[in-house]
Amino acid sequence: MRKSSENKGSAVILITFLVTAAVLGIALGISWLSLGEIKISHISPETFVAYYAAEAGAERGLYEDRQAGGTLVDSINDNLGEGVTYVVNFSGVSPLRVINSVGSFRGVDRAVETTY
Repeated sequence: MRKSSENKGSAVILITFLVTAAVLGIALGISWLSLGEIKISHISPETFVAYYAAEAGAERGLYEDRQAGGTLVDSINDNLGEGVTYVVNFSGVSPLRVINSVGSFRGVDRAVETTY
């Protein structure tokens, strides 16, 4: 009779250990994901600003190029203030004219390419 109760005690300890290990694994996984999200959230504002700077550069490049009849070959550089900049480059001829704009903010670069 004693062996049966000892086996039950061992089984309870084993199940407790497995449940604890599973809960710990889930907690560590959630912590790892949360830390990754926190890192991304710190970069996001810079990413948005750099992207919108690239968009602004593409819009200006499109406007300037159309005003020049699609013949601009020089790049356009502009500083929008607060460390926000963009550089616009042109290539090709219409109907495959390509405008490439790169926006930068606090070391983060984002690019936009437009074809017309």
